[in-house]
Amino acid sequence: MNGKQFLYHSITILLLFVLAIFLYFLYFINTNIEIKILGTIVVILLLILWFYVERNTKINQNTIMYLSNVKRFVLITQNGEPEKEWHCEGVRSFLIGKSTANHTVDMDLSDSYYMDYISPAHAVLNYSQGYWYIEDLNSKNGVGIKKRGEEYALRLKPMTSYKVEQGDIIYISKVKLLVR
Repeated sequence: MNGKQFLYHSITILLLFVLAIFLYFLYFINTNIEIKILGTIVVILLLILWFYVERNTKINQNTIMYLSNVKRFVLITQNGEPEKEWHCEGVRSFLIGKSTANHTVDMDLSDSYYMDYISPAHAVLNYSQGYWYIEDLNSKNGVGIKKRGEEYALRLKPMTSYKVEQGDIIYISKVKLLVR
């Protein structure tokens, strides 16, 4: 739990405690019926406001997933032509490799030209806080990334996350994935 979540939960617990005390005095100590009715209306309005804020908070947490300008990952052939693509809107992670009878991956490269160089679980793409990250899963032939505008690809250190952006080229061994 991070600091913001802890603060949010602490404030929620404090407000629920104050509400419980208010309800106790409203219904058990107070004898005036008009104050009980007015207090009930206030409690109902506060609950409606609380549900509204909770609903909007969840909607905002879900929409952060679409802040990335990356929309898809495109498999590029030897000739530079797009062969296959994976759309990433609404997806949080892609396991890249070769599917087998006992093991499935999200980005199956078993039919690519360089399939012999691809590990069954070669790399993973993860979405976090508005950005996509690539990580080499300790593959035999490695993962590289050529940033947009750069001349050479960088070979990734295994088990380390690297941010990918639109226009980058990811090398899964010798297979090219264009980030669009």
